[in-house]
Amino acid sequence: MRRADHVDPVRAEPVLARMRRRAVSAAALPPGVLAAEAGWRAVRGGLRALADRRERMVGARPASPENWSHFLLGGSATRPKVAPSPLELEECLREADAALAGSFTVLGYGSVVVDTKGHGWHHDPVHGFTWPELHHRLLGPVPGRADIKVPWEIGRLQWLTALARAHAYTGDSRYLDGAVELLRSWAAANPVGYGPNWANAMEAGIRAANLVWAAEIFGDPVFTSLAGGMLRDHGWFIVGNLEYSPRLTSNHYLADLVGLVHVGGALRHGSAGRFWLRMGARRLQREIIKQFHEDGSNFEASTGYHRLSTELSLVGLLALRRLRAPVRPEVLDRLLAAVDALSALTKPDGLVPAVGDDDSGLVVGLQSGRNPRDASALVAAAAALREAAPSRETAGPELAQWCGAPAQPAGTRPAATAYPGAGWYVLSAGPYWCLTECGGVGQRGNGGHGHNDTLSFVLCVNGREIVTDPGTGLYTPDPELRNLLRATRSHATVEADGQEQNRFAPALLFTMRNDDRPRVVHHHLDGSGPQIVEAVHEGYHRLGDPLRHRRRFVLDRHGLTVVDHIGCRAPHTLVISLPLAPGVRAEQRHRETLLVADGTTVVLSQTSGPRLSFVAEEMPWSPAYGRVVTAQVLRATVRTRDPVSWGIRFRMSEGARTA
Repeated sequence: MRRADHVDPVRAEPVLARMRRRAVSAAALPPGVLAAEAGWRAVRGGLRALADRRERMVGARPASPENWSHFLLGGSATRPKVAPSPLELEECLREADAALAGSFTVLGYGSVVVDTKGHGWHHDPVHGFTWPELHHRLLGPVPGRADIKVPWEIGRLQWLTALARAHAYTGDSRYLDGAVELLRSWAAANPVGYGPNWANAMEAGIRAANLVWAAEIFGDPVFTSLAGGMLRDHGWFIVGNLEYSPRLTSNHYLADLVGLVHVGGALRHGSAGRFWLRMGARRLQREIIKQFHEDGSNFEASTGYHRLSTELSLVGLLALRRLRAPVRPEVLDRLLAAVDALSALTKPDGLVPAVGDDDSGLVVGLQSGRNPRDASALVAAAAALREAAPSRETAGPELAQWCGAPAQPAGTRPAATAYPGAGWYVLSAGPYWCLTECGGVGQRGNGGHGHNDTLSFVLCVNGREIVTDPGTGLYTPDPELRNLLRATRSHATVEADGQEQNRFAPALLFTMRNDDRPRVVHHHLDGSGPQIVEAVHEGYHRLGDPLRHRRRFVLDRHGLTVVDHIGCRAPHTLVISLPLAPGVRAEQRHRETLLVADGTTVVLSQTSGPRLSFVAEEMPWSPAYGRVVTAQVLRATVRTRDPVSWGIRFRMSEGARTA
């Protein structure tokens, strides 16, 4: 029997930690926002009570079948002609066949096998933990024991859309029959509101989008009817559990609204569906303006969540376009600016650097085997937003074709680009490409997905990443690793006296103090002369002797120079870190360090200041959430009691291979 009258401290967030987190957040709120927060909590309590009552009434009954009208792909006369490449087709069939066998690709963990009967849908096979079928507000992460993102990722049903695509490409009835069987099994094991897959509305929102896409691609009345009944439950659940707060909304709330748009669009012929569609459409457009700066950069201080939020917004606006719902021009412009930012942030190797958090999450399963840090398919799909109806003559990545995006000419990479909203500055000349991070903690000071990476940088030479950002690793399964990879010492910047640029409590994994307050004091990127970015932060003003770190980046066709100035009047110990990408090895040569990788040799030399003796150490590096390998980091220590400056330079070795 399910119960909702007690909280198990093993399954829910510890009470003391929750109270501490809320106290820290409330203390930073202006009185007006605090009052609005109190009012919203009262409203939310009413919505939750109504949702809980409906969940009790529905109980364990399977959702009643409900027919609905398709809207994403249109009829046979307007349906896009999708022709995946041989590799895309192979990846699609591999994912679909694996799903039929109970094997699912989960983030950076790779393939995991679950029992697709009963509580197997609640299981984390990576860590060997199963969540009970309790009310969703009694469930949550279990820090240090398991990763709730494993059942969440499987429960988003992106594999269901892969089965639909496999059926569309091959006509093999195994994929349709298997999809119906798996969906019925999932629905039976996850009655609305119970189990870990209902732990937040974001999961329901992304799941709803995949249900709609899968049903439209299958075009089968039995599957459509089954999905329709589930969509109604998802609509009521999302409205009753919106992840909204006057203080802060984030990518979670975006996903809630995208789910409402898809549920409301599917069920728009009923009063509830029309209400969900109106609410989702209005609030989604407001959030896009709110969460993306005017320059297109996202407010979460994370390139990974910039990509995820862009993908969520694109999927939501595409649905509104297909429904012929009004989309405000400034909203469309803001999202297209976010897409342009993804292009500019892409390194020469085709991947977006891992600045801030990245949980490797995707939205709709319209292309199998997609690397979350490869934004090319998403950029191509954005062309569909300019079309009122899907283009039948599509081209490009499979994702873009399903979105109905027409073929687009190849764009040109800008030499240098500034995104002051997020504090991202891209420098590029000759074989050198550099992203400098000069922004704050993100989320308007909450720091939920930001790292202590202020004044850090990512450097590529000759198309190869040399100086890197170590990525995310994991969230709740390994709090120690989580905190290590968001720490100052893990990034290409300067740590003072063993302190963080922005303080954080080790138990509070998704918040940090807004201490550093960086600002760019000068930048020159117009193409005349060297490209320059100079910035300063105040993260160490809180020390007994207030310390200021100022850093200047100068890049031209001959290399990158980084100059640091530390302002102080008392003894301090400074640690300069340079995390190296995997495969880059450091070799000492006289007073220089050679950074060697894949036939390219970069010379690291000192141009000024006290002698820096770099020592190579090992540190974790994460190419995707759930996957961690070992890489090298160079560190040098400076002890000073007076203001001090130093400079280092990266240049390609003479005779090194060029691209």
